[in-house]
Amino acid sequence: MTWVGLGLLCYAIGSLPTAYLLTRHNLGRDIREIGDFNSGAANVFRNVGAKAGIAVGAIDIIKGALVIVLAKILVDDTGMEMMAGAAALAGHILPAHLKFRGGRGAATAVGVLIALFPIIGLPVGAAGLVLLYFTHKAIYPLAVFLVAIPVMAYPVGYSPILVVYSVSIPMAVGMSHFFTTRIVNPEADKNMG
Repeated sequence: MTWVGLGLLCYAIGSLPTAYLLTRHNLGRDIREIGDFNSGAANVFRNVGAKAGIAVGAIDIIKGALVIVLAKILVDDTGMEMMAGAAALAGHILPAHLKFRGGRGAATAVGVLIALFPIIGLPVGAAGLVLLYFTHKAIYPLAVFLVAIPVMAYPVGYSPILVVYSVSIPMAVGMSHFFTTRIVNPEADKNMG
């Protein structure tokens, strides 16, 4: 499989608009016009319902992990696996069929990092679920996860290029959050429930 073919496939998988589709199905509305205007699991959880929010989060994590698994099966090349994850993240954040207004990419990033760094991603992800259970706020386990993976990647033995990648994925999520909250939808902070 070529870089372009794999990139387009992973972009398409990442651009599956789970938050948008579940909100349309449940409320008949566009999730990007509700709450904090974000097409993500937390906004769906707060404004559509717990079951829908959990479903969106789970599917978005699966999207991120799926593209890495596909790349491993189809090409088994670290560079193409990293590109696959980046393409899925880009698809989630900038889906062409939704006029490039998608989610912030946090759950998709978690899936990418779990699949690329399973030795640390799985236990840190499990710890994140425990933290989520006790805090009932997704921001805390996400922050722990997205910081812990880059901090632990090198000491555990991952290559320097993967360590750099483990930093760049959370940075992309942070930039997406800043861009959508501060520039595209400055009212979003006021509407967070």
